[in-house]
Amino acid sequence: MRLIILSAHERKMTKVLFNRDDDLVFTAAADNMVCVWDSETGERLGTYEGHTGAIFDCDVDYRTQFLLTGSGDSSVKLWEIGTGKTLQTFKTPVRVSSVQWACGDKLFLATSPQFLQTQACVHIYNNPQSQQFEQDQDEKNEPIKSINIRNDKNVSNFAVSKGVWSPLNDRIFALCSDNSLRILDVEKGTQIKRLEFVANLKDKMKLDNEVGSELTDFEYNKDMCTAVVCSRAKYAKMFDVNRWDKPLCEYKCDRALNTVAIHPKLDMVAMGGGKTAQQAALDKRNGKYEALFYHKIFEEEIGRIQTDCFSPLNSMAWNSTGNQLVLGYEQGEAYLFQMDIDFERQFHKRSKQFTSPPKEDDSDSDDDY
Repeated sequence: MRLIILSAHERKMTKVLFNRDDDLVFTAAADNMVCVWDSETGERLGTYEGHTGAIFDCDVDYRTQFLLTGSGDSSVKLWEIGTGKTLQTFKTPVRVSSVQWACGDKLFLATSPQFLQTQACVHIYNNPQSQQFEQDQDEKNEPIKSINIRNDKNVSNFAVSKGVWSPLNDRIFALCSDNSLRILDVEKGTQIKRLEFVANLKDKMKLDNEVGSELTDFEYNKDMCTAVVCSRAKYAKMFDVNRWDKPLCEYKCDRALNTVAIHPKLDMVAMGGGKTAQQAALDKRNGKYEALFYHKIFEEEIGRIQTDCFSPLNSMAWNSTGNQLVLGYEQGEAYLFQMDIDFERQFHKRSKQFTSPPKEDDSDSDDDY
């Protein structure tokens, strides 16, 4: 594989993503800025600066015209990608943990954690750049709806780590820090279901101090009928997004997970995370910061990417063809991998071990790509 290191941020990286055309990579970090890079050469093309707090999430619209950023300065900013100009700033009561465009880019959401007397919340906004909406300037800055999420178990530091639109924009899936996934009805503005992600989590946390309760990432399969959700509880699970009664597949991992990315063409799920900085400082053992590849159907690890990184893997993303993978690390660097031309062949070769009896003289036993 060909590796390009994208190095410009001075603090932890929080989000990496490709645009729809795969020619740009966006990286957000806690140093208050977003950088945009050429995905072929790794050249930095520009930065988006204007926030006064850490940027926790960003999202790009379908046509790569507008960029959303959510920050610890209690605001969402809307940027024009081509010029770097800030078009609009939306203030929120507390910091913003995630943002996402709705399908069609006419709406977007922003999530916020619980803070003092302010409940955890999902705010829904109209896109002020959409021609469908003609509003006064003051109205453009206000959410059209805010859905509060109750801290049912009275856990400390309760937060919504990520909000995700359903394919028809009629539901929002809220990933929470109390081991729950909440399903919200957008029209009614109410919670319609609460899913406990891992059973008996408190017992698992007593046995393993690396296990956490926070749900951290959500990734749709290409058909958008199923999705994989991962957690700091060392699990990733695939669900039918129209049912949510029980997982279709379950991926047990040896590390707390921060991020998951589904290959667009192969039956492969990439995931990663690792020990927190505090845990790594107290423990001299491996921090488990590699990116792992699991077979999507057979639920087994089939490979991994070994790196020399010394910090947790916070975000990852495939491009639309699956020949590039970008990894965003807490040390402030992104690793952009160009897969070998025989990557797909290697995957199918590894997949045969689940459907064919092993050969006695099989010498290809290395699990590292």
